[in-house]
Amino acid sequence: MEPLKRKWRDLSLRSFFLTSVCMTVGIAAALSAILIWGCVSFRNWLVPDSNAAYLTLEEEREDGTAVTQTILMEYGAELKSFPGIQIVEDGVPVPETVKEQKYGLVRIENTWEALTPKRKLAYRICGIAMIAGPALFAFAGIFFCGLFFYRYKLKYPLELLQGAADRIAGQDLDFEISYDRGDEMGGLCRSFEAMRSALEKNYKAMWEMLEERRLLQASVAHDLRNPIAIIQGYTEYLGDGLEKGEMSREKLGRIVKNLGMAAKRLESYTESVRMLNRSEEIVPDRRPVRIRKWAEDVTKDLRVLAGRRGICLRAGELPENRELRMDCDLAFRILENVVSNALRFAKQRIDIDFSLSEDCLSISVTDDGGGFMPEILHLFAKKGRSILPPGEDGHLGIGLAVSRMLAEKHGGSLTLSNGLSGACVIINLCLT
Repeated sequence: MEPLKRKWRDLSLRSFFLTSVCMTVGIAAALSAILIWGCVSFRNWLVPDSNAAYLTLEEEREDGTAVTQTILMEYGAELKSFPGIQIVEDGVPVPETVKEQKYGLVRIENTWEALTPKRKLAYRICGIAMIAGPALFAFAGIFFCGLFFYRYKLKYPLELLQGAADRIAGQDLDFEISYDRGDEMGGLCRSFEAMRSALEKNYKAMWEMLEERRLLQASVAHDLRNPIAIIQGYTEYLGDGLEKGEMSREKLGRIVKNLGMAAKRLESYTESVRMLNRSEEIVPDRRPVRIRKWAEDVTKDLRVLAGRRGICLRAGELPENRELRMDCDLAFRILENVVSNALRFAKQRIDIDFSLSEDCLSISVTDDGGGFMPEILHLFAKKGRSILPPGEDGHLGIGLAVSRMLAEKHGGSLTLSNGLSGACVIINLCLT
C-alpha cells in the first residue's frame, strides 16, 4: 500500500492531472447514467403503457340499480376471468338478478393526457433532471478536480516557495526548503533550495571577505605605523644633527642604512596589499619542473634568509625527483612568506619537511617558538580567515594572508597548528 501511495504522490503534474480528469469523467458518467436510468424508470412508472386499455363493465339489475366496474387490461394478454359485481346487504350477499350487461373497451392512445397534474409535474421534472443532471455533474467534476489538483499538488509547494522568497528578500538565508515529492514541484523546490544554499555560501564568503578586508586595513594601518615612525624619527634626528654639526660620517651611514630598511618594509607591505587587492586576477603559470631540484634551490635561499637572523634552518628528506607542473615563483613566495613569519617567533631553529603524494606537494614549516594562541587557531579553523587576529606584538600577519590566498589559487590550502616544539604551518599545493 505504501509503495502505491508513494507512486501516486510522485506522479508528474501532467500524469496526475490526466489521471484526476479521467477519474472525474468516470465518476460523472456513472452518476449521470444512474440518474438517467432512475428518471426513465420513474417516468415509466408514472405513464401507463401505450398498449394498456380500460375494460368497463356495466350491469343494470331488475330493481333498476346500475353498477359499473372498470378494469385495466393489456392488448395481447391471456384471457382471464373478471370478478363479478355483487351486492352485499347486512353482510349477506344478495342474489344477482341481472337485467342487462354492457361492456366497453377504451384504449389509452395518449399516455401524457391520462396523467394527473401532479404526475405531469413529476414527469417534467424528470425530463429536466435527465438534461441538467449530467451537465451539473460535469461542472461539479471540473470544479472539484481543479480544487483537488491545486490542494494536493500546488498549494503546499507554492506556499513553501513564497515563504522562502519572502525570507530571501529579507536577507534571511538561515532556513531549509524540504519537499520530498518526485514531481516537477519537488524538482522546483530542490532547485530553489540549491539556489538558497548557493546564496548563503556566497553571502558568507562575501562577509568573510569584507571581514578580511577590515582586518587587512587594520593590519596595514598598524604595520605601516612602525616604519613611518622610524623614518620620521631618523629624519628628525638627522635634521637636528646636521643643524648642530654633530653628525659624523659613521652615524650618517647608519641612519641611511636604517632608512633604507624602513623603506624596504614599506615596499614589502605595499606589495602585499597590492597582491591581496588583485587576488582575483592571479592565474598560476604552471610549467614542468623537477620537484627535488626545486626543493633544493628553495632550501638554499631560505637558509641564507634564516642565517641573517641567526636561526638554523633544517630541511628534511627531499621529495623524489618527479616532473610535475607547478608555478615555481608562486610556490616560492608562499614558502618565503611562511618562513619569514616563523623567523619572527623562532628561538633557534626552523624545520622544513617535504612530502609528495600522487599530484600533491605538502610542505610543513615548524619552529621552536611559543606556537599559535588557542583563540587564533580556533578562529582560523572556524571562519577560515586568511588574516589572523592581533598577536602579542600587534602584528596581524599579512604574510600569512598572502600565502593562504596564493595557495588557494594554486589549488591547495594552508593550515595552522601547534606542533611538539612550536607553531606548525602546512602548505598543500596541487601539481596538476
